[in-house]
Amino acid sequence: MKRVLRFNPLLVCLVMLLALAIWLWPRPSQIGWRLAKEVAPLPLLSQMLQDNLSPTFPVDPGQMQMWRVQVTGQRQPLYLVDSRVEGSETQPLCGAIGCAFFGYIPQDSSFQRVLATYLHPHVPPGRSLIEPTTTVDNGLPRLVVNQLGAEGFQQYTLGFNGEVYEIQQIDTLARS
Repeated sequence: MKRVLRFNPLLVCLVMLLALAIWLWPRPSQIGWRLAKEVAPLPLLSQMLQDNLSPTFPVDPGQMQMWRVQVTGQRQPLYLVDSRVEGSETQPLCGAIGCAFFGYIPQDSSFQRVLATYLHPHVPPGRSLIEPTTTVDNGLPRLVVNQLGAEGFQQYTLGFNGEVYEIQQIDTLARS
């Protein structure tokens, strides 16, 4: 006997809708960290230089790492900056308490710094230092910051209060 395989049109539509929903599901931008000169608008590079660097210590902010974060529901891009300079033996914005990390958003014809903190850049394998989430507070995504501390592995949840990012929650997890 010859069998003919027939597709139910309703089932085909449901499968296509499911595939589309998965593809469009909101998630943080997946591009990740890249050289700032490849990501940042020129006015942002100038402002980073003015806000964070000394004129007596020449550093090219374009050699820092940057992540342009954009998630569904976010009003404007968030530019996260890792101040470590690519290919440099000296790191002017790193010290005993970690390395400087910044966040900027566009504001009128310039940029507003919404995050300024020091983080230890070394985290356990499989963890990211900063993880944008799909939850949006006041137009910007929440950030989860992972750090190794004396007490163990800590996760800081940062939310945007309309002016700057602030700590909303701290979770301490045992070292594994």
